Amino acid sequence: MALITTKAGDTGMTQLNPDRIASKTHPVIAIMGNLDELSCALGMEGDRFDSVQTFLSELMGYLYYKTLDENRLRGQVEILEEYITSHNNSLPPWFVNPRGAVSLARAVCRRAERSIVEFAETERTLSESERYMPLANITPIIQYLNRLSDYLFVKSFERVQTDAQLFRDELATQLPLSAVA
Repeated sequence: MALITTKAGDTGMTQLNPDRIASKTHPVIAIMGNLDELSCALGMEGDRFDSVQTFLSELMGYLYYKTLDENRLRGQVEILEEYITSHNNSLPPWFVNPRGAVSLARAVCRRAERSIVEFAETERTLSESERYMPLANITPIIQYLNRLSDYLFVKSFERVQTDAQLFRDELATQLPLSAVA
């Protein structure tokens, strides 16, 4: 078993990939942290999102080893798109405030997406030899996270299907609406 306490991080550095030690503020470390946080938020739902959590671990591995299984990633995007398409009509016609771990996971997913988009924009300004990984490996990850956040948006409304009153504002029936000048 690997040592958990190596003390190597005490100086603010960490293993970025097998060949490189980097600051804990490196964009790839931040992205992996966002993906880890996303997985934790999904884990709050029990085993409901085990396959997504497993794939998020794979994404972290892609970032660590700078390789990408494009077919696996494309397949995951297709699975998400099929679910979104088949459940698109189940969204309520009214605004619903975010609730629960799935909504939190969606927000974390959006942050992870923004952080990898920012990383890609920075990488584009560098020469090929200076880049952490090929840009072609970053774009599909952005696409996956974009679809995952859409999927989580749809999943967050599953309870609305079974109880249409679940997210209704209880104060809306008690407080009169007034116009603001």
